[in-house]
Amino acid sequence: MPKLVKCKFLIDGTGAPAAADMGLLLEGERISDIRPVSAYRDLSSDIEIVDLSTSWVMPGIVNAHTHLSLVPGKGNQPGQKRLPPGINVLRSIPNLLKDVRSGVTTTRIMGEENYIDIDFKKALESGLIHGPRMITAGVALSASHSHGVGLKPADGPFEIQKLARQNLGQGADFIKLFATGGASSPGKTLHSCPYSRVEIAAAVEEATRAGTYVAAHAHGGTGVDFCIEEGVRTIEHGAFIHEKQLDAIIRKDLWIVATSSILFHRDGIEGTDFAIPLIKEKVLRAREAAAANFARVIKSGANLAIGTDSVHGEMPFEMEKLVEFGASPMQAVLAGTREAAKACRVDDVAGTLESGKSADFIALAKNPLDAISHVRTVTDVYIRGKKFVGI
Repeated sequence: MPKLVKCKFLIDGTGAPAAADMGLLLEGERISDIRPVSAYRDLSSDIEIVDLSTSWVMPGIVNAHTHLSLVPGKGNQPGQKRLPPGINVLRSIPNLLKDVRSGVTTTRIMGEENYIDIDFKKALESGLIHGPRMITAGVALSASHSHGVGLKPADGPFEIQKLARQNLGQGADFIKLFATGGASSPGKTLHSCPYSRVEIAAAVEEATRAGTYVAAHAHGGTGVDFCIEEGVRTIEHGAFIHEKQLDAIIRKDLWIVATSSILFHRDGIEGTDFAIPLIKEKVLRAREAAAANFARVIKSGANLAIGTDSVHGEMPFEMEKLVEFGASPMQAVLAGTREAAKACRVDDVAGTLESGKSADFIALAKNPLDAISHVRTVTDVYIRGKKFVGI
C-alpha cells in the first residue's frame, strides 16, 4: 500500500532551503513523488497516512566511518577487536541500536575481524533483521607492526592483494587500509607510515580492478602523501593534513572523512585510555591540529564527510563539531547526509530525499537549521519506507 508522509518542513538534503507543508509519496521502499501536501488531495482514500505534520523531516543520516563491535570509551580497542566473533556480534547489537536511534539509516563499517560486518549486512538485506543500510570492508589491511593490526596482518604486495581478494570474495564493498599510526595505540606515532608506496598501490589496484575503492586510516605525513599519490579515494581522520596535501586532495577529487568524536567526545579515547600517557599526549596533539585543519578544510570546499569512528549514537556531535570549526548548520547537515553518501558511493539511493531514492528519513521535533544541536531531537526513523522499532 502506498504511503503519504506529511511533513511540517522538509529538508531534502540537496542544499535547498527547508520547504513547508510537503508530502513524500512512498511506493514500497522508494520515494515515488514529492510535492506540497495540498497536491495530494485526490489520492485514494485507502492510502496510508504517516502524520509528521509537526516535524522537520530530513534524510536519514549516513555515518561514513564506524565499526560495529568497538566501544572506544571502554579502552584497549586492539583487544576488543580480537574477541571471539560470537561475543563481538552480541556487543555490536546495542551499538547498532544507538546509531539508528540517533538517526543513522546508512553506515559504513571500516573493518571487523571474522567478517561479522558482512554477516550483519547479509542479515539486513535478507530481512532477517531490520536496520540501516550497511557498507562493509571485511578485514582491514594492516601491517604486522602497525596501528590497527588484527588477526590477519598483510605484509608486502602479495599478502595485501590476497587479503583484498579474500575480502571481496566474502562480499566486501570496499577495501580499508591502515596507512599511518593511530591515537589509540601506545606504540606508534600518528605520522608513522607502516606501508610503502608500492603496498598502498597494490591495494588500490585490486580495488580498482573490482570496481571499488580504498579507504585509508591516515592522519598525516608520508602515509597521507602515499594515499593521495596512489589514488586512495577517502582519507579517514586526517587530523594533520597540511595545505599542500589539501590542495592535492581537491585537485584529485578525493574525500576527507572527519571523525571528531573519537578525539573530542568524553566517550571516545578519553573514556579510559587517557590513563596511558603516550595516548593522552597523542590525542591532545591531534585535537589541537584537527581544530585548526578542519577549519581550513571547511573553507576550502574540499569533499568532506563525517563519521563517529565507533562513538555510537554521536553523529549529532560530529555535526556540532563542524559548526564549531566554522561550518553552517546546513553544511553540517549535508556532511552527514548528501556528502557522506557520495563519499561512500551510495548517493544513488541515500543521502537526499528525491524521487526514486530509498525512503530513508528521520523526523525531528526542532529545526536543525536554526541550531545544529536540534538534530538530537529525533522522534522517528524510517529505513526503506518502514518505521524502525528495533532490530
